[in-house]
Amino acid sequence: MSVRHAYSTPSKIADGQEAVFRYRHRGDSWENWEKSKECIGHPRLTCILVCPVVLTTVLLAVTVNLFWKTSFDSGLLRQQTADALILSNFNASSTAVLTMMAHHLQATSARSAVESISKFMSLPQLVAEINADAAELLSFVESERLSRMLRTSWNQITRLFVDVDYIYFADSDGAFVGYEHLPQRFVEDTNAPTRFGGEFRPSDAMGASSQCPLCPPPQALQAGKKTYYFVDERGKYVQTYKISDYDPRTRPWYEKAAAAKGKVVWMDIYNHSSGHTLGMTAAKAVMRGNEVSAIAGADFTVSYLSKFMDFVTGTAFEESFIVDSEGLMIAACSGIQQVAKRVAVFDDGLVRRPWTQLPYGAVQSPMRTLLNSYGSLDDIPLNGTMMSDDGMYLFTFMQGLASFQARQRWILVVSCPVGTYMKESWIQQAWAAQQSAAVQQQLQVELSQQVLKTIVTCAAFTLLGACIMTWVGIAVTRPLKKISMDMLSMAKLEFLPQSYSRTNSMRDFGDRRSTTSFGRFLSALVGRDQDSGGSSSSEMDGDHSDPESDIEGSIGCSATPKEIVNIRESFVFMVAGLKSFARYMDPEIMRILIQSKRQAQLGMGKADVTVFFSDIANFTTIAESLEPEVFLSMLSEYLDEMSKIIMSERGVVGEFIGDAIMAWWNVPIDLGQEHTAIALHAALSQQHRMRELRDSWEERGLPDVRVRMGLVRGTVLAGNLGSSQRMKYGLVGDSVNLASRLEGLCKYYGVSIIIEEEASRAHGVRTKFHLRLLDLVTVKGRTAATELYELVAEKSTDGAEAEAEASEVLFFVLGFHECHSLFRAQHFAACAERLRRYRQTFPEDVPSKLLLHRVDLLLSKGTPPGWTPVHVLTEK
Repeated sequence: MSVRHAYSTPSKIADGQEAVFRYRHRGDSWENWEKSKECIGHPRLTCILVCPVVLTTVLLAVTVNLFWKTSFDSGLLRQQTADALILSNFNASSTAVLTMMAHHLQATSARSAVESISKFMSLPQLVAEINADAAELLSFVESERLSRMLRTSWNQITRLFVDVDYIYFADSDGAFVGYEHLPQRFVEDTNAPTRFGGEFRPSDAMGASSQCPLCPPPQALQAGKKTYYFVDERGKYVQTYKISDYDPRTRPWYEKAAAAKGKVVWMDIYNHSSGHTLGMTAAKAVMRGNEVSAIAGADFTVSYLSKFMDFVTGTAFEESFIVDSEGLMIAACSGIQQVAKRVAVFDDGLVRRPWTQLPYGAVQSPMRTLLNSYGSLDDIPLNGTMMSDDGMYLFTFMQGLASFQARQRWILVVSCPVGTYMKESWIQQAWAAQQSAAVQQQLQVELSQQVLKTIVTCAAFTLLGACIMTWVGIAVTRPLKKISMDMLSMAKLEFLPQSYSRTNSMRDFGDRRSTTSFGRFLSALVGRDQDSGGSSSSEMDGDHSDPESDIEGSIGCSATPKEIVNIRESFVFMVAGLKSFARYMDPEIMRILIQSKRQAQLGMGKADVTVFFSDIANFTTIAESLEPEVFLSMLSEYLDEMSKIIMSERGVVGEFIGDAIMAWWNVPIDLGQEHTAIALHAALSQQHRMRELRDSWEERGLPDVRVRMGLVRGTVLAGNLGSSQRMKYGLVGDSVNLASRLEGLCKYYGVSIIIEEEASRAHGVRTKFHLRLLDLVTVKGRTAATELYELVAEKSTDGAEAEAEASEVLFFVLGFHECHSLFRAQHFAACAERLRRYRQTFPEDVPSKLLLHRVDLLLSKGTPPGWTPVHVLTEK
């Protein structure tokens, strides 16, 4: 479907606009001005050019010589001040850039650490699940079952899951088997053969005997007690180092896993029975029917987690640590000694330290800054990067390492001294300051030596300049007399070709051509290439003379000064400039102004228009994410493509406001009753072109760009507005403000194009476009309610396509209209039901989501007195 007007049809000035463009009286014409200027006496051009130039040159030379020293000293002082300011600004900007980069690096390092640590802490759960599932398939013979679990645990802790600190298995008869990583200091103190240790408790039925290859010998076992022993490289018993009373069935991890009936459970940090360290347990019950037959578990320890943190985050400058919401240490890259301490009253167990006991600025400064900023550790956000209050450390904090840690509010902090990033910059800034001072001192010496040379040179050039300007004045006088006549033609704007306008009708303002050879020459320059075989404007006037010959003839001789030649070229540039000026003003408006032969003045008239506003969504974010050159190229391509579509649909591009476009239809040229339909077609064409541009930009790695549009039909004041010195052709009225509001509401409703009720009822709109009722609202600045519609698509004129689109599109449009009808009739329950069915088909639709939320609130809280379906938008 096309709603375009044929450009070959005559154009008509919109009602109320003739007064805007015709200000002066008919008798106030160029002819009257030409007669009046003849009675005014003027001095000869030679005197005007030569005498003032010679006098000015002499005075200038004297003045420069008198004031040179004063101005030089003042200029040098300003230069020194400017250099100091530039250096200061450079230092500040470089510091800001480095600080931003440091924030980014710090956040990246912390995110990497979080990912690695989360993966590390998920391994015990994985091991527990694997072993629990494998145990369900084991033999009921106890010796075979224990032997198989010992082999599996040994293979896992030495090969498959080397980052898991402790892997074990306990059954309902009291048997317990497992392997653990021994602390390095314990291995060194006891001369252990390997860094692994085994733990074994025989079942109640087995007593002190063992009957499996990897089980400790009977003499190393005692009934009801657990034996701690060293193992060799194959996991076999070597030597007992501890025996203690132990029943796994009474341990908290066993009881909690048994109660979970086959689900993985996590224990809080606790002291291991070996007394070596603190750790956390992941355990899962092995079920035989409804009974718990065994528990498979795996641990990570605080000491091993601290070593892992040192591996993934620890550098020569960084300090990383984890605390809980109570301020107790969980782990630190500097080692277990910074996390916990031994207390004799706890039977050689470990007690976690609060962070306040760590004598490190890399820990104290970030934690105190967090407490000063948020009050307590429970109130800090999920993540962030900050500078410590003392300015000494840059740190990043994050929460939610894994689901169980997130519940316990574990906080990872990675801190680094600011000097690590800024030291080299500070050195370079000091060096730059020294260099600047040295250069300024050298400049003072060199420029002082030039004072005398400058005075002499200035006097010589003063004399030479006076002579040259005298000759120039004489040489210019003669040809300028003829050129002045051509300048008069230029002032009348007779050079502008008739083909510049988008139509050739504009007969309300006349269509007179220039009859001078100079006018024909300039028309040829603007209209056609001189060397082309096609018809030019001079040919159209019946004159086949060469424009270059005309201008040479008007100058008079081949020895014409270059300045005169430059004047001739300036005419060409002026024409090009006026063509460029047409790009700052709509060509239709420029054509009217030129043919009216009147000076533009302030004035406006009423007009029925369709106003259009568009804006790029997330423009600031896109601008910040791209290099300036790439962003400018992308923005220029967007504005160029959109304005081409608007102008091809006979719209007027009023202005560009950054990424925003304001345009209108039906003024100053009357487009008839269908100007709103034309505007809507232009809006859809722009969205279609934007999809093509997005595909192109996506291939070049550019971000996704979405455009929001608002259109309003109404009566406005159209004409020249501004001041007596600067003015522009534009619109003023409530419809302009409303169009801007509707464009902003696109973000709230999650749609691309919004129009209001008057535009939806305009001629040809409902028959050619699919419109969906959005809402009944009052926008900011208006008291009256406004009916909003979403412009969905053009209706297909092809029978097959129309039938194919009918079901889904009509349900999308009419289905939501029915929901609004129920809502406005206060049938809220039916409306909610209908909205839920609607959202099953369109789950991502924002307007239906907003309406359902309002309906649910009314159903839950009741209808307030004086309720109306009008939605008040206080933020728009």
